[in-house]
Amino acid sequence: MDIKDIKYISTIVEMASFSKASKKLYISQPALSQSIRRIEAELGVPMFARDRTKVVPTAAALQIAKEGMPLVHKVEALTQSIINQGTDVAYHVRIGLSQFYGHHMLGKTLKSFQEIEPSWEFHVVEGESHFLEQQICDGLVDVGLFPTPIYSQALESYPVLDEQILLAISVENKKAIAIADSLMTPDGIREIAPFGPFPFILLREGLKLRSLVNRLCQAESFVPKAVIASETLDTCRSLVEDDYGITFLPSTLNSKGDDDKVKFYPLASKLCFRQLVLVARSDRAKRFHLPEVANIMQKFL
Repeated sequence: MDIKDIKYISTIVEMASFSKASKKLYISQPALSQSIRRIEAELGVPMFARDRTKVVPTAAALQIAKEGMPLVHKVEALTQSIINQGTDVAYHVRIGLSQFYGHHMLGKTLKSFQEIEPSWEFHVVEGESHFLEQQICDGLVDVGLFPTPIYSQALESYPVLDEQILLAISVENKKAIAIADSLMTPDGIREIAPFGPFPFILLREGLKLRSLVNRLCQAESFVPKAVIASETLDTCRSLVEDDYGITFLPSTLNSKGDDDKVKFYPLASKLCFRQLVLVARSDRAKRFHLPEVANIMQKFL
């Protein structure tokens, strides 16, 4: 049992409701219920009894709430004290984003925040978006910048730009280029099955873009011949440049259009679109003026 577990149990005791506690904690109710089941299994004692009208804490839960919450408050106060130590700025903004968006978008993101308040200082946390969502829910990260979908209903999001998923082919792959050119319509390439003979470089399973690509391929009853599963989009592009295979990349990476190594082709499918959004808990969204920051970022892009 850790500090987060104590906070979960104490909040349910306070609210006498899993649904109300989940809203206060900025996590989903199923995730909260799963956490309580895990704690009960670890400790070997029940935390709550449930009837038709309310949640009744056991003696164990009451003890945790009484003795544990002072510890939680001390840890939170210590964390904030360390963050603010030795500075005269109004806020430290803890921004979470993937390595890819950090590489391509971090400068524009920081500049947009400083348009609102030049004195803000920043701490950057890099990670996969599922991890960053949980960090935001737990209050360990203030703001995230990552693509939809956003899984936690407790978080607010503000659109920054629309991304289209593109087919990326090395200019050295003359056969694939010829097929892509022949399939192009005003709306983009309408089918990807003709690329079946070619090797594909894909992100690993579980990442958002890989899930989107899987849905796109399933919609066309197409199974790409994946020869490499990568952790990062920049690696995917690099391998395409060296003609190891074909890949799918977001239009953010192609802001300057085709180059002498890679050609990009839009896809006609409606499944190929998603949004890049700023994400935060409602209290942090207000504190850091996220609607205004999102509008500023749109002007930079």
